[in-house]
Amino acid sequence: MKISNFSVDRPVTITMIILAVILIGTMGLVRLSLQQLPDIDVPFLVIYTIYSGASPEEVEESITRPIEENIATLSGLDTLSSTSYEGYSLLRLEMEYGTDVTEAKNDLRDLISRMSDSLPDDADDPQIMTYDLNSQPIIRLSISGENLVELKDIAKNKFKPSLEKIVGVASVDISGGLEREININVNQEQMLGYGLTLNDIASGIKLANSNLSVGSIDEGDKEISLRAEGKFKSVAEIKKITILSSTGEKIPLSEFADVEDTFAEQNDYNFLNGKQSLGLAIRKEGDSNTVDVARDVLAELDSLKKELPNVDVFVVRNNAENIENSVSNVGQNFILGGILAVIILFLFLRNIQSTIVIATAIPTSVIATFALMYFGKLTLNMMSLGGLALGVGMLLDNSIVVLENIYRHRLQGAGKIEAAKEGASEVATAIIASTLTTVAVFLPVVFIQDMLAQLFTPLSLTVAFSLLASLFVALTFVPMLSSKLLHVKEKHRVRENGDSKFGAVKGVYHSILSLTLKHRYLVVAVIFIGLVFFGLGVKIGLIPLKMEYMPSSDQGSINVYLDLPENTRVEKSVSVLKKAEAKLKNIPEIDVVNSSAEENNVEIDLELLDLNQRKRSVDQVAEEVRNRLKDLAGVKIYVAAQNSMMGSRGKGGGDIKINIHGADLQTLSNLSAIIMEQVKATPGTRNIAVSLEDSRAEIKIIPKRKIAKELGFTESGIASAVDDAVDGTTVSTYTEGGEEYDIVLKLEKKQVNTIDKLKELKITSTTGITVPLEQVAGIKKGIGYNTIERENQERVATVSAGIYNRALGDVQAEIERKINSLSIPSGYTITYSGDADDMKSSFGQLASAMILAIILVYMVMAAQFESLIHPFVVMFTVPLSLVGAVLGLTLTGISLSVQGFIGVIMLVGIVVNNAIVMIDYINARRQTEDRKEAILAAGQIRIRPIMMTTLTTVLAMVPMALGIGEGAEQQQPMAIVVIAGLLFSTMLTLIVIPVLYDIVDDIVNSIRNKVKKAIST
Repeated sequence: MKISNFSVDRPVTITMIILAVILIGTMGLVRLSLQQLPDIDVPFLVIYTIYSGASPEEVEESITRPIEENIATLSGLDTLSSTSYEGYSLLRLEMEYGTDVTEAKNDLRDLISRMSDSLPDDADDPQIMTYDLNSQPIIRLSISGENLVELKDIAKNKFKPSLEKIVGVASVDISGGLEREININVNQEQMLGYGLTLNDIASGIKLANSNLSVGSIDEGDKEISLRAEGKFKSVAEIKKITILSSTGEKIPLSEFADVEDTFAEQNDYNFLNGKQSLGLAIRKEGDSNTVDVARDVLAELDSLKKELPNVDVFVVRNNAENIENSVSNVGQNFILGGILAVIILFLFLRNIQSTIVIATAIPTSVIATFALMYFGKLTLNMMSLGGLALGVGMLLDNSIVVLENIYRHRLQGAGKIEAAKEGASEVATAIIASTLTTVAVFLPVVFIQDMLAQLFTPLSLTVAFSLLASLFVALTFVPMLSSKLLHVKEKHRVRENGDSKFGAVKGVYHSILSLTLKHRYLVVAVIFIGLVFFGLGVKIGLIPLKMEYMPSSDQGSINVYLDLPENTRVEKSVSVLKKAEAKLKNIPEIDVVNSSAEENNVEIDLELLDLNQRKRSVDQVAEEVRNRLKDLAGVKIYVAAQNSMMGSRGKGGGDIKINIHGADLQTLSNLSAIIMEQVKATPGTRNIAVSLEDSRAEIKIIPKRKIAKELGFTESGIASAVDDAVDGTTVSTYTEGGEEYDIVLKLEKKQVNTIDKLKELKITSTTGITVPLEQVAGIKKGIGYNTIERENQERVATVSAGIYNRALGDVQAEIERKINSLSIPSGYTITYSGDADDMKSSFGQLASAMILAIILVYMVMAAQFESLIHPFVVMFTVPLSLVGAVLGLTLTGISLSVQGFIGVIMLVGIVVNNAIVMIDYINARRQTEDRKEAILAAGQIRIRPIMMTTLTTVLAMVPMALGIGEGAEQQQPMAIVVIAGLLFSTMLTLIVIPVLYDIVDDIVNSIRNKVKKAIST
């Protein structure tokens, strides 16, 4: 029994099935988690190794290179990159997609354990971590108050533990503020005069600041422990302690050292709207839901505010708000699109019962989709909801075709039951085929490798789920409702005979189709020549098609980076920060200024007013920020608007990256400078950054190995002694009011603040010999690089740049031409990465996916028509749709991005549907009519459902195509491509497909007759 007949005969059964689907779908919707983007599993591993006191060159030589050499054979390793910093090494392992990261991590741990003996003894053990895209802070807070010292204690002891106990919170990082510290500043000459070393003093302080067990006594039947309470009760007590010399003499600490109750040297400053504050960055656990965690964090903050009324708490940025706003905006576009589709439906049908029947298909199909999403382990995010919003118009297509055919049978006099059965049965095969062609185009997207698959698979699955749900509704619910609700009055029957407004449209179309059938070869020739010239126009640039990797999105946040000369003190950075903030005053769109200053650099995060509260876009505001800051003397300025899809990507951005590979750092630096000038001279580039551009002045301490060894010194011992003397070492803690403060031991600053004084610094060997530093080490000024980068075991320098007011592909092509004309020394190579390279790779994969989609669509149609020729005729709609898509992007000024390319792939499955319905009906009519009569009759009968399905699909996407609202830019290219491609192809499909059908049928008949004749002879 046909499913549509069963539905009409068993209305209660179908109603119960639909209600069950609605119930399950509603439960699924409630349980679907809310995210901005789908879960993205990035196969990255990180190796972090601390080597305190070592320069980047030493870290590279002693840590980075040995590890690289030993892990290069790791199975599944795609790219190995590293950065050697002062004091630590960071290696990044990009694994091939599909690699089991847990297994790879275990294999990596084994490889490192085998070579750990070859690492320096004073280096920490390498730490292996899994890189997590979700590791970025989900909430940034700023807290301020009258006393920065108390504020730091409150942040450490109240905010941090209270927030970290929340389920889903991974960590709370604190920046800025003052931290109390007890400094013991030693005079070296006086210390040595008493025969003491820094190690002696450290041991004496630890001993004096300890509680010791001194035995026990018996008291009746009990044994009572004895403890000597030696913990410092006050800072004054510290000043009074004595240190035991090697001769056994007790020497008061005050004889050779000053005890100072002060603050730790402040290396970073935080400000909120110009007022010094503390920053708190709250990170979630990888598998936790951002919205849920943020909601719990805000609730806990409300409690803390009540408990701490003198502390001002300000939420600088809450990613959950962006997620909710973006997803809500997509949802609103979905609802508005559905309403527009229903309105256009009513204007065509002018029958309230028919409109109600089809309108019910939207919520029913959507709720069924939520059920499938839940069982498919999808989440509600911009991509999955974007799939629903893109497909809301298509949800009606099947129901429109079914209902329109049922309605036509009713107008021709059939009863409700008969019309419902016959009308649904006649088009069942066609709508199944058209649905399968649309679903089929998404299969290749699922098989794409890398992050694209994880990003767009939810969209593909959601569209596929919704279309399959709509097919089920069209073949069951719509016939059942039609058999109950679809009443036709006599005046409607009159309309069917031509007395209607749409009858005029049919008449015009009939005349045009008759004319084109008479001049069919001319029509096809004109179309073909037009396609060729259009393709050439795109190729040579007469039709300017811009390209980009991902659309930028107005997230209302701007990052400003100010790079100061190397060795700039933090106090100078604060001064520059204040000047920059003063220049940014009175920009009306800026709501919050959250800034920080460190040595050599300043970072300012500007949070703008909501989109509906400002007139300018984030890019326009960023341009004004850039212009206001450009005259800051001696400062390199980088200004970039945040992008919701890619996040903040640092100073140079990620649009274009030129990588120079080679061995010598100076040569790499020189080549970087040359290439940077070429990039600067390329129109459309900005925020140009070079990884090896800056070098820092440093004092190099080079051990005299032979002499040092004879005197009992090791290289690490010399480095440690200098570090303890200059920066100090924490030897104990002082407790007051339940809070612990570090006790730091070091030499007086005036004794180690020049090269000459460093040369005179006395250090003691393990054998007790004390000598000046210059006796066991050479000391000289030098220049060193801040970082040394490597890729696949080779040094690399990177020139990166952002783009503006020009297509990414055009800028990349011009830069490559310029670099190809340069003379690159032997042994040095140039490669490219960044968005431009990712775009090439992604477009290549998507092009392959589109070819596979075309093949799958052809195969589905061949099976449906049981013909190899008719699918070929239908496929001619694809190039027509591509013309429309390109025109749509060009006229709107939107670039072809990955999202736009996904729209192109969608078109392959969508645009063939109208042709399928038309050819299917032509074939049905030809059983009783000749070919031309069948073509003309099918055209007249199918023009209305074709126009209805096209316009409902198009209008449903209009809200998304307008790109209004937060996050809407991400889906806009897809909507524009589908709208323009569908409209253009539909207009020509109504003419070209019947004409092609007529020509191809003649050719097939001619070949068949010739074959028969040849066989007979």
